[in-house]
Formats: sequence, C-alpha cells, structure tokens
Amino acid sequence: MAKRSQLAIAMLARLGVPRLLDTFWGKNRLTVLAYHRITDATAPDFLYYRPNVSASPQMFARQMAWIAKRFNVISLPVLHAFLTKGRPLPSRPLLITFDDGYLDNYQNAFPVLKRLQLPAVIFLMTSRMEHPAPPWWDECALYLNLTEHQQAELPLIGMCDLSTPEARRAVTDRLLRALKQVPEAEKQAAIRAVRERLDVPEPTADPPLFVNWEQVREMVAADIACMPHTVNHPILTRVDAEQAYYELAESRAQIEAQTDQQATAFAYPNGTPSDYNAAIIQMLRDLGFQSAYTLTPAPMSLRALRRYPLQIRRAFLLYKDSFDLFKLKVMGLPSLVARPRYYKEN
Repeated sequence: MAKRSQLAIAMLARLGVPRLLDTFWGKNRLTVLAYHRITDATAPDFLYYRPNVSASPQMFARQMAWIAKRFNVISLPVLHAFLTKGRPLPSRPLLITFDDGYLDNYQNAFPVLKRLQLPAVIFLMTSRMEHPAPPWWDECALYLNLTEHQQAELPLIGMCDLSTPEARRAVTDRLLRALKQVPEAEKQAAIRAVRERLDVPEPTADPPLFVNWEQVREMVAADIACMPHTVNHPILTRVDAEQAYYELAESRAQIEAQTDQQATAFAYPNGTPSDYNAAIIQMLRDLGFQSAYTLTPAPMSLRALRRYPLQIRRAFLLYKDSFDLFKLKVMGLPSLVARPRYYKEN
C-alpha cells in the first residue's frame, strides 16, 4: 500500500498537479509551513519519537531552496502588519515555522535559513530553555526503545508486543494517541507508570535536546522570531482554565524577559480543533497575541486570515514525505479534503 501511495504521489507531481493547485488557490493566500525537528530520524542511534521529525538536514535544504524560488517568504512582523494595520502582503506569501525549540533547529535549520536569507518563527516550549530534557512524547519513545522487556502491559493500551523495533514504534504511536486524550494529570501519572513497568531510568537533560536562551537571542538577531508554545506543552483543553492561562502568560513573559521582542504569536500544542477552544482563543486575545497557529492543513485565503488570525492553518511536514509529497502539501492538496473548522473570534 505504501508503494502504491508513493507511485500515486509521483504521478500527481508528473501530471503537474502542484501547478494546478497553485493556480486554484491563487496568489492571495497565506501558506505556513509547520516543522518540528530537523535531523535524521532513521539513524541507528535515534531513540526519540520519529513522527516529530519533519525532515533530514539534506531534505530541509532542498525544500528551502524550492520554497525560495516559488514563494515570497515573509517575516512575522510583515504578517502582523497585515493583520493589525492592513499593510499589503506580497503575492504567494509564505511563513516558515518550527514548533518546540529543538536544538537541531539551531544546528541544522538555522544555517540554511541564514544562507538563503529566509526569515522564520520558532515556537518555544520555555521550560526546556533551562531544563532541556526530553518532553513526554520523546520520553515515552525512549522508554519503549531502551527497555529490555519483549512485552509489557502498559497504561491505557494494555498488553503490548515489544519484540521488534517496528512493534515498539507501533506501540509508541498507540500510547501517544491514548495519552493525548486524557487530562494532563492522568497523562503524567500514566507516563510514570510506563517507566516503572518497562524498568528504565528517567531521562536526563544531558546532552541537551533544546536550544538555550543564548542561542535564542542569536537567532532573534538574525530575523528568526522566537515565540511562545506554552511553558510545559500541555494540550490546553486537557488542563483547567487557570493552568491554561498560566501556560500562555508565563511563556510569553519568559520570552519577553529574555529577548528584545514582543511575544505576540503563539502555536497551539498538538494543534487540532479539539486541542483549543473559544475560551483559549479569548485568553490569547486578552493577552495581546496577534496571531496563533494550528495544524489544520494550509493554505488559507487572506479573507479567512483576516477573520481568524488566532486560528491560522499550517502544512504539517513529516520526515517520511517524499519531495513530491512535500510540494503537494505546500501547494494545498490536503486542504481540499480537510474541511476547515473555526471557532468564532470576536
């Protein structure tokens, strides 16, 4: 099935579907790319969560060269000037974003962006600036990759086969899907239980997995805006209103204290419509945020962008994407089948 899908994607590209999509969406649309990690997910020593890798360094460089030729890559201030002051955007505007603040963004993506003179935005999970240990999804992947058990009964998903690397990756996917559905306190308790049942030690922050504030300031000076992605990355609809407000306000305050910029953009953890709601959107508005970003597929018409600046759609990119699939995603093929769902914004 995977081989058939690859052949179909290659055929669509050869038939000129990316060009047709470009014409269909027109010049007056915003495309936002959603990257996470830029590293080699298939390396033998990579023990973290593979689906959080968006591209290898080589593929990222190829993608950026293609983007630079076909879009007008804009900075966050340019977008916010359009949203708040009505200043025009160039045709085919595109914004490059990264979620979480992994160190490989600095090591592998930042040099490419500097060389091509492309602005971008990195959304930081601010607790990791000073304690750069693996977040919960990488933590679970580490436990499942490092355990010596060949099977185990795990919280939320029951008895699991762990006899092969493929089986362990499948269990990781099942476990993470289940953990995303429960309240934050229950999620954290389940993760502790996973570690205990798999008999593996708690991961450390050495070597660091995330950027530090000095690296953040260096990137900000080079036109890479660094903005909030909460403090601890909870799914905001899985915590109470007080905790959600803290995650928004504190992450903003930390970034403003550490960098010479106003923190006016935000990316929702997990990013599906069930992971935020009208109350969260109102909190963002009350705190002075000018834009916020989901993982509903891009692009977005400029008319919709003006109406829903706190629900901006993005193209989610994955390390397994072929270059042809990358082009189809960026040109908006998934948006043709993903019906947009917006909460009302006042």
